[in-house]
Amino acid sequence: MKRAISLALDRGDRERELVSRFLSASYPQLLPVEQLGKGFERLFEYVDDLELDVPGASGIVAAFLSRALVDEILPPSFLTDPVVMGLGGEVVVAAKRMLSRDHTHSRVERIWGPGDGRPVEELKQEMDALLAEYLISHDATEATRCVKLLACGHFLHEMVKRAFVLALDSTDDAIALEAVAALFEQLCAAEVLSKEQLKQGLVKLKEKLPDLALDAPKAPEALAALMAWAKDKGLVDADFALE
Repeated sequence: MKRAISLALDRGDRERELVSRFLSASYPQLLPVEQLGKGFERLFEYVDDLELDVPGASGIVAAFLSRALVDEILPPSFLTDPVVMGLGGEVVVAAKRMLSRDHTHSRVERIWGPGDGRPVEELKQEMDALLAEYLISHDATEATRCVKLLACGHFLHEMVKRAFVLALDSTDDAIALEAVAALFEQLCAAEVLSKEQLKQGLVKLKEKLPDLALDAPKAPEALAALMAWAKDKGLVDADFALE
């Protein structure tokens, strides 16, 4: 992670957007939050040296850090950790400043300009719209077509998470959860949703389970049932476990 950001420092906005998208796609399976945090801590230690080769490097690192928080691959508490604040110094201060501005999410999601794809927030909105329509129609074929049009295979773990949450919030959550499972099966059969993306989505749900259970007490039971179903269908490995 440290090397990816270091290489992007003297490149253009397009390359920086690609690195931000890579970090988001790699979380949490390839790059768990602990490794992302350590990567930024290493960057903080070398930022003065990086500044010699790339003037303004500290500001760019702060932008990467802000983007990581908006993309939800680092928790907000990362910026208040005493060790991080000690190592990061002005970089952390600059990131906090970026995140305190009006319209924070839309600004930071576009911090590298248009990049090579649509902003994360736009993708999330489109996912919510197609999932809401699917939970009304239960037309898995049409939903699969819409997911293909999103062309964001690297980000479908987010769709897995959002689909489960929307189903939990539905009036008839049992039917909605069954419909979501059917959609996952259809997407996997069409090779739109990869096994890795499904697993990443399940891991993200596990991380958010305490919060979900506050509003939906059935959430732990529903996630366990979804896990068992996915294993039975062969959509995830039989030995896969949510630690």
